[in-house]
Amino acid sequence: GDSTTRGGKSASGATSTGNSQPSLFNEDMYNASSYRSNHQQPPPNIKEEHIDVYAPAGKLGVVIDTPDTGAPVVHAIKDSSPIADKLQVGDKLLAVDDESVRNFSAIKVSKLISRKSANPTRKLTILRKSV
Repeated sequence: GDSTTRGGKSASGATSTGNSQPSLFNEDMYNASSYRSNHQQPPPNIKEEHIDVYAPAGKLGVVIDTPDTGAPVVHAIKDSSPIADKLQVGDKLLAVDDESVRNFSAIKVSKLISRKSANPTRKLTILRKSV
């Protein structure tokens, strides 16, 4: 008789599931983006008011940021800012001395404001959401 016994289990018997991870991550990303509609209506109890802030000559100590869409926004205000009590983070800057800056980049706005820094006053027109 032949005495060659084969091992009943093959070495490569490990069940390979592959690297297919559930695609939850992608679905979540998709769902999150579908909640944000492009034409958002602000809630009715939120008012937007235009405020004119008169800034003195010199440095203002205000950091402007430009979002992807919309007007430049007040990103940060230094404690030393002469208009710290008049501005709020999140205020949208609409105009400087009645010159519209809605489509300006943050750098362009900052340059415009500093170019006028010798003026006794500079009028900053802002849009603020108030509840």
